[in-house]
Order: sequence, then structure tokens, then C-alpha cells
Amino acid sequence: MVVVRIDPWEFENAEDLRGTLITQVLDELQSRVESTTTEPSKRERLVARLGDLRRRIAWGRVAQVLVSSAVTLSPNFDGLIEALTPKPKQVESEAGTAGAQGMAGFREAFEALMGEVDGIQKVVVLVDDLDRCLPPTIMATLEAIKLFLSVRRMAFVLAADEDLIREAIGVHLEGAAKGGFAKLYTEKIIQLPISLPVLSVEQAEAYVALLLCKNAGQLTTQAFQDVIDAARQRRLEGRAPYVVAGENGSDGPSGEHLVLAARIAEGLGADVWRSPRAIKRFLNAFAVREHLARAGGAELELEVLLKLYLLEIRHLEEFRLLSQKPSAERNTLIADWERWADGDGDRPQGVREETKAWARSKPSLTGLEAQVERYLSVAATLLSDVRFGGAVTGALIRIIEALADASEATRGAAVQELKELELADRQIVVQGLGDQLTRLADPEPVIASLATVSQADPDLADMASRALSQPAVVGRLEPHHVVYLAGFEQVLRVIVATKGLDADVVEAARAELAEPLR
Repeated sequence: MVVVRIDPWEFENAEDLRGTLITQVLDELQSRVESTTTEPSKRERLVARLGDLRRRIAWGRVAQVLVSSAVTLSPNFDGLIEALTPKPKQVESEAGTAGAQGMAGFREAFEALMGEVDGIQKVVVLVDDLDRCLPPTIMATLEAIKLFLSVRRMAFVLAADEDLIREAIGVHLEGAAKGGFAKLYTEKIIQLPISLPVLSVEQAEAYVALLLCKNAGQLTTQAFQDVIDAARQRRLEGRAPYVVAGENGSDGPSGEHLVLAARIAEGLGADVWRSPRAIKRFLNAFAVREHLARAGGAELELEVLLKLYLLEIRHLEEFRLLSQKPSAERNTLIADWERWADGDGDRPQGVREETKAWARSKPSLTGLEAQVERYLSVAATLLSDVRFGGAVTGALIRIIEALADASEATRGAAVQELKELELADRQIVVQGLGDQLTRLADPEPVIASLATVSQADPDLADMASRALSQPAVVGRLEPHHVVYLAGFEQVLRVIVATKGLDADVVEAARAELAEPLR
């Protein structure tokens, strides 16, 4: 097995990325030929043929130069080929070898070469981090792969987010991809898709505990490996939690780390954040907040810091509600919130049903007004964003953009897609639309989409209403926007009560309120 490892994002600035990737495969083959082919004449012949394949790549570059430059009269083809032929290895090839010009026949020549190299069962090309690349780089990589796809003994493994790859194809091909071409394109190339499963809550807890343990640096390398081995064994036996403190007399994570890991996993376990990369991002951001709090003299208990941070990233609307209230009202809200979560009292105004689990979780924030105040001071220095940590996937971003499109047909198709999503994902889309309201030159498509989505999905109506009631949004409304707000009584009343608005906007809102709500 010849294994070639490629990270396309390292070559994004290459003049001919496709040629660069192909050359890496040829280089690896040449290394194998030079180290395993014992017959000198055969070795020289194979190396020369590899050089001829490089010249084919050079002819592709020559074509680019002729198209993009003023070289049109008597160009020096030999000079251009010499200048553009990749030479990571010293290759001597016979001049004028038949078929050396152009990419035509590259695949056949490469397959013939593969049949003559001794001792190779398979060439496996590992392409990592393709989803880090810009759309042109992604397309160049896929096109390079297509040259090899039908060649025997060649296999490719692509590690990437499929949604992001399809989005990149859509950006590169524009209109052609909107008809489903991007999906068909990837299905044609990817013969065996393998989706990594999300972590279970128990696995996420173990992963967080191991990360905290490693970061603390309190264990030797061997002791930490022993903790990992013990966790693996407990997982195979189905004994949760998988990471425990000092099992069988050995060293292990501290009790504080284990409690913190359990709280983090419980807080993150219900949505799409159950991936190792997202967990690391969460812990990094959590550590930054903890550091800022200490640096500012605002010592906070870790569990209090964690609970408030989970509110900020999981329930951003309620976090904003809490942060905007005066201290006395904030304390009352927290107390009422937690009593309601424990089944004693009514749900506070502005708080959604899905926050009950958060409010019920430990520790209780009632009576910790000073610590809550200090956390809000820390959070005020950082930008809160619902998209943080990978909560918005490429598929959700595509739906948000379609719902903000000027085309009514495009928005209608996106509404149908939205209906198929889980509630948590639908809420993320609505929050994303709320962000777009103040960013677009004309918010009408977003307002129309929020109205349509709310009519079709009562679970989202309250969230949409709050997004539309933002002062920055209300201040941008025009009379023709108000017709979409007929189903949002709260928004209409906010418009009527807001001073300084355009008189026509206020009058339109009054007219809608006077009519039976549709």
C-alpha cells in the first residue's frame, strides 16, 4: 500500500493547484520506484515515464498562460514547458516522447505505468481538511481526483463536511448547482459515504473529562494513557461514566473535573454540538471567559460560570433578556425562573419552555446576584453569536440564505425544507433570520419568511415575534412591510407605542390591529 497524504488548504495559493496535487501522487510513486525497483533499466524507464506525466501537467499550465496572457505570436513552447514543469525531483526524460503533450491520454498513460510498478497493490490518497478550503480549491481538488477515479489500484479518502463541499460547488457553479447538480456531482464522485456518528452524552462526558484532565497536566504521560485505557474498557463493558477518579488505586482526574464534565455534557448533549471539534471549541471559549473573569478580579465559581455560559450560547434570547434588566428585576426573574422549572409557579414572561432544563440544572443562581452581575460584565466584552461553536451547519446556513432570498419561489422551497428539520434546528434558522434583519439592505424577504414560518409552525412564532420587535428592526420598517406583520400582535403594538417612527408605518400598524388578526 502506497499512502499519499494531502492537505489541499496548504496549497491554496499555488498557481495550478490541480497540477500540484497530481504531482504529489507522482512524487510518491517515484519514491517507491526508486526504492523498490532493482533492475536499473526498468527503474530509469519508469522514472522517465513519470517525467513525461509531469510534462502533461505542464502543457495544461501552458494553455492557462496562453489564455491569460498576451503570448499569442510565435510563443516559445519549449521554454514555457521547461518553466512550468513540476520538478520536485530531478527527472530526465527523452525529448519528444510520443504522447507527452497535453492532458489527453493522461489517465491511460498513468494506468499503464501503475501496471508496471512492482509491489504496489493499492495507492491510497488521504485528502484531509478539504472543507477548510475556498470553493476554487475544493473544485480543483475534485477535478484532480476525477483524473484518477477509473484507474485500477487508486483509492481516495476525503475527510470533510459534505454539506460544506456541496455549498462550495454551488458557489463555484452558481445557477447550475441550484437544480441539485451539486448533490449529483458529489454522489458521482463519492462511492462510499461514511458519516461519523455524533457522540452520546456518556461519550461526550468522557471526552470532556479527558480533555480537562490532560489540560491540568497533573498526570504523567503513562498515567494519562492508563486513564484512557480504563475509560475504553468501561465503555466496551457499558459501564458509565467511562472516566472515573482513581479506579483500582490508580491516578485519575480530579473530582472537580468529573463534576464539570458531567455538567458540560448534560448541557450540550441535546443538540448538534456533540462532536469532538465542537466540544473543543466550547471548552476554549469557556476557558477564555474564565480567564477574563480572573484577570478582571471577578472570581466566579466554575459551575456558576458554566451555567451562565450555557444560557448565553444555548438560549441567547433569554440571556439578552436577563442582561438587559436592572439588577432588582434580574434577581426576581432568576428566582421566578427557577421556581417555575421546579414546578412551583408560572413561566416568567419572555422565557421559553425549552429553558426549563437549564433553569433546573445545578447550581441554583438564586441568591448569587453578585456572581451573575460579574459574569454579565465579562460577557459584555465578547460578541455573542448563535452560530458560535458550529451550531449552524452548512445545510442550515443554506436554508437561512434561501429564506432571505428575493425570489418568492426560493423562499417557498426553503420553508418546505425547514418543516422537515428538528425543532432545535428550526429555532437556529429563525435566530439566524433574526440576525439578517438588521444586516440586509432590504429586510422584506426575511420579514415575509418569518411571517410564513410562524403561520406554519406555532413553536417558532414567539421567537420570530421577538426578533421582529427589536428596536433596530422596528426603526427600519416601511409601510409595505407591515402587511406581513398581521399575525404578530405584539410587534404591531410595539410599532404603535414606539415614538419617532414614520407616521405611515404607525398608521398601517393601527389599521392591522383594528382588523381581526389573520
